Amino acid sequence: MTQAQDNAACAAIVKTIDDARADPSLWPGALNEIAQYLNASFAALIFEDSASALLELKYSPHAAKGWITEFLRHYRKLDPLRARAFADIGVGRAFSSSDLVSSARFQRSAAFHRWMAPHGLLDFLGAVLHRSKNGACLFVAFRDEASGAADEISKTRLNALLPHLARASEEGPASASLGDELLDLFGELAAPVLVVDAGMRILYRNRSAEEMLENHPALNAKNGVMTIVDSRAKEALEAALGASGDGKTSPESLAIMLRSGDERCCVIHVLRLHDGGAALFVRSLALGAVHGGGVVSDLYGLTARERSVLLAIAEIGGVPATAKALGLSEGTVKGYLKSIFQKTGATRQADLVKLVLALESPFRAGAREKLTA
Repeated sequence: MTQAQDNAACAAIVKTIDDARADPSLWPGALNEIAQYLNASFAALIFEDSASALLELKYSPHAAKGWITEFLRHYRKLDPLRARAFADIGVGRAFSSSDLVSSARFQRSAAFHRWMAPHGLLDFLGAVLHRSKNGACLFVAFRDEASGAADEISKTRLNALLPHLARASEEGPASASLGDELLDLFGELAAPVLVVDAGMRILYRNRSAEEMLENHPALNAKNGVMTIVDSRAKEALEAALGASGDGKTSPESLAIMLRSGDERCCVIHVLRLHDGGAALFVRSLALGAVHGGGVVSDLYGLTARERSVLLAIAEIGGVPATAKALGLSEGTVKGYLKSIFQKTGATRQADLVKLVLALESPFRAGAREKLTA
C-alpha cells in the first residue's frame, strides 16, 4: 500500500469512527474496519470501572463478543500485561505485548495458553484511550498467527486513529457505569428503552428500541438523533431535557403521550438525569395480551374457556364481538364474563383490560422462555 493509499484508508476509517460516535450501533462495523486496517482478526473497546476494577466489554463485532466476554469473566486475572499497560504506557499511545514483556514470557503466560493460543491468536495491539472519574476505556485488536506479531506499521496506523477513537468513545450518561450484564438485561426488555442526551442524541438503545425506531410511524432516528413526529410530544420532551440540565431540577420522572395521526399510540416515561440527558421508557398502548392474560388466568384460577373470553374481551372488546370471534352465543359469553368478574374482583370490562395490561411481562418472548427454563 502506497502512502497515499494508506492516508486515504485512514481518512475513511476516521469518518467511520465519527459515524459510530453519532450512532453507537455502528461500532461493531467500525471495529471490523479498524481491525482490517491493522491487519488484525478483530478489535474491541473495553471499559474498566475505577470503583470495582472490573473490566466490561463495551463494543465489539458480534462474532467476537462471546469470546471476549468469556475472557473478561474468567481469565482476566491471568493476564500479566494489563497493569503494566496502565502504569508504563499511559494514555494515547499504541503498544503491543513486546512493549510490556518479552515474547517468550508472554507466550509462557497462562493467559496466552488458555485464552489466545487455542484460538490461533498470537499477539495484540492496544491503547488506553482515556481515563475519567468513572474509569478508563481501552482499545485492543488481536492478531492471529497468519498476521504475525504487531509491527511498527500497525502501531503507526493505530496511533493515527487514537485521537479519533478517544473522542468517539468518551463516556456519556448511557453506559459508563452500566455493566455488560445489565445492558444485556435491558436488551431483553419488551419495552423500548433509550438513553438520550440534552440534544436527543441516542447514547443507548435496547433491542426493542431498535425495532421500534425502524418501524414506528411516530418515532425514528436519523444520524443517531431521535426524532418525534408529534410536535407537542417533541416540545414536551425538549422542555424536560432542558429542565434536567439546569442543575436545579431533581431527577424525577414524567410521562408524555405520543400520537400517531389522530390516535394515541404510546406513552414515553421520562427519567431525567442530572447530567442533562434522560432515560426514556416507551410503552405502547396496544395490547400484547397473550402473556398478560395468561398471568391473570394463573393468578385467579380461570378455566381455559374463561381465559379465551378474557383475551377476546381485552383484544377485541365487547360481548357481541367476543361472541362472534369465539363462535359462542352472547348469553354464554356473558356467563363466562360474570364468572371472571367474580374471580378477579373486577366490575367492568375496562377493569379487565387494565388488569391484563398491568400483568404483561416486561421481557421479550424469547427472554421469558430463557429465564423460566
